[in-house]
Amino acid sequence: MDAGEPDLDINALSAAEFSAQTILRRFPQATIGIQETASDKIFEIHFKEKILLKLDKRGARYFFPTRRKRSIKWNMAGTDGLLRVIDFILRDLTEAGYEVLSTTNKQLTKRPIHVSRYTQCPICKEKGGIKLIFRGDVLTEENSRISTPISPAIEINSAEIKCTLCDWIGVREELARKPRKPRY
Repeated sequence: MDAGEPDLDINALSAAEFSAQTILRRFPQATIGIQETASDKIFEIHFKEKILLKLDKRGARYFFPTRRKRSIKWNMAGTDGLLRVIDFILRDLTEAGYEVLSTTNKQLTKRPIHVSRYTQCPICKEKGGIKLIFRGDVLTEENSRISTPISPAIEINSAEIKCTLCDWIGVREELARKPRKPRY
């Protein structure tokens, strides 16, 4: 991404090598390990000596918690497909808490967790009860569908949301689906 860095040629490199080099440019704290076999080159992306990804001629395999399947194949059509797969990998690294850069060298952020009437409570598992906490006594008609009032005198320890069905109070991150644990 520096001015002195050469551009990568997607047609001159294998999908695994192009992906590994692109990920390294946008995940600068990572290191790369290369294993050569008789028929393939395997690229391993490491962070603090822990393996996160293995890239080979078939695709990428994840070794960090993610909501996606544990592997992604390169078989998406064309060069746009490969760039999209790389983007998925970088987004998954971001969601797992790693510091990844965008194409403009700005840090990627996690996606915000949306609260709607279809959001399921992590305790009672019911939909429709999750509301945003509103500090105060009075709600307008339009805010009453998405917010619930709480007295300013009640201590809630930085909670953002509440289930009106079971009185659970928590933060939005607790609503996220649980990531799959990697198998080694």
